[in-house]
Amino acid sequence: MSRTRVHIYLGQDRHRIKQEAQRRGVSMSQLMQAALIAFLDADPDKREALVLRRFDRLSRQMSKIDRDLSVLTETLALYIQYELAITPPIPVTDQAAAKAQARERFKHFIERVARRMADGKSLINEVVEELTPRTSDFFQMDLQADDLEVADGE
Repeated sequence: MSRTRVHIYLGQDRHRIKQEAQRRGVSMSQLMQAALIAFLDADPDKREALVLRRFDRLSRQMSKIDRDLSVLTETLALYIQYELAITPPIPVTDQAAAKAQARERFKHFIERVARRMADGKSLINEVVEELTPRTSDFFQMDLQADDLEVADGE
């Protein structure tokens, strides 16, 4: 078999390629040739399956983002409606003090949000987890219902 020399330029992964070639006991050329042949001979159905799997994952992520955004939007709308309904107008003489207090409260609010974000906590996820029934909840309910029926029948 005749061999043709081809020059390629490797980026930052050249060290990984060299280590993998050493681990397998082959030259870098042999490893690169095998990788290129595997890439060219790859089954298009496998590639399509990989792309579809990635699209499915992205779709699930987008659904979660959409759900979170809906919860956030509804929560904000209800909060604004509530605040506007119960907050009386502030007299002109008290407005400066009210603005100073509002700035201080907003500063604490932003600090709390920053802490939660740094900790990786999400109120939306906590609420959704709280509201989402678990399989164990269903089994507990069934067991409790069975206990009540037995107690009533005795």
